[in-house]
Amino acid sequence: MKSLPKFVTCLFLLFGSYFAYSSNVGPWNLQALFSAPDHELIDTISSVGMKGVLYQSINYKGNPVKVFAYYSAPNGEMPEGGWPAVVCVHGGGGTAFADWVKKWNEHGFAAISMDLEGHYPLKKSTGSKERLETPNPGPVRVGVFNDFDKPIEEQWYYHAVCQVIVAHSLIRSFPEINAEKIGITGISWGGTLTSTVMGVDSRFAFAIPVYGCGFLPGSDGHQGESIMPGKHAEIVTKYFDGSAYFKNVKIPTLWVNGTNDNHFPLPSTQQSAQAVNGEASLRIGLRMAHGHGAGWEPELIYAFAKSVVANGTPILKFKKTKLKKTQVKVDATNKKVVKAQLLYTTDNGIWNKRNWDTMSATISGNTLSAAVPKGCTALFFNAWDEDNLMVSSELIEISRK
Repeated sequence: MKSLPKFVTCLFLLFGSYFAYSSNVGPWNLQALFSAPDHELIDTISSVGMKGVLYQSINYKGNPVKVFAYYSAPNGEMPEGGWPAVVCVHGGGGTAFADWVKKWNEHGFAAISMDLEGHYPLKKSTGSKERLETPNPGPVRVGVFNDFDKPIEEQWYYHAVCQVIVAHSLIRSFPEINAEKIGITGISWGGTLTSTVMGVDSRFAFAIPVYGCGFLPGSDGHQGESIMPGKHAEIVTKYFDGSAYFKNVKIPTLWVNGTNDNHFPLPSTQQSAQAVNGEASLRIGLRMAHGHGAGWEPELIYAFAKSVVANGTPILKFKKTKLKKTQVKVDATNKKVVKAQLLYTTDNGIWNKRNWDTMSATISGNTLSAAVPKGCTALFFNAWDEDNLMVSSELIEISRK
């Protein structure tokens, strides 16, 4: 069979790329969201060393929504090809965080952090708990998908996804940014949004959901319990939960959670990590606190991002865990393991109420092993490398009759 002429091949590639970017995924019109939005700088709401940006998202009830964000690139000489970057998605009660942007800047990344409920990061007045609204702020979050009975285009989560994708389109349009080296991370609700967006917007290079994940309807955390069976759960599962889009995810992902998170149980995190088609890593902290500061603090997050787009050292990886009746072991790769623990629970029932214990694991080369504790119902390994970065092996559930 003869090969196609070069100009025909180029046309196929050109239009193939166009149609891939212009098609809808779920209820979202990607052709509209993948265009760089109109935006303006807001000097009065800037922060030291960074810009306040007001950008335009899709219409809400006929009017263009205005979204506030902080943006900054690192100081120093820009790398060849431009700065790697990350889109930061806040959780419930959050807003645009200058400190989050600075944290990424300190690690060599440009970053953008936007407010997804139509606010500036300012209180209306001294002593007020309410934040100042942006022009035409759009919908706000109503509980846990409690606006599910409204038209899709009027629901908060639909607009939040749009605003995140448009922020990505904005930052990749900046001349100092390397558009091929942009990742996304989100905390709590932001982790849930990240789980969805990574399967809708194929332009990201990596994703780091913290706490939030997919497979929430039917889970035993606060989120799952709040998504009631029936039409509520059907709409969330069909349109919004990350599980609807994980098959599209081919990029590296890092899933961060704690053993006893009230909102996002470990099985949902594990199921999410196993459902994506890209390489997935886990970091499960023992009784990790839930919050924005706790969620952006782990150094593994930044090491992982660097390993994908900034020529950083690959992080520790685990192969498949091998479980026998009385022994469990797993092989680690990429880096030397200097410390390891087995984390385990003998409890059943609701995940966030289970008690977790630890015991030292035996390290032989890069093989970790431990005796399976009596009555154990679930276990996994945590291992630290020579840079004191902690990575977790897969969660193993053990049936106890």
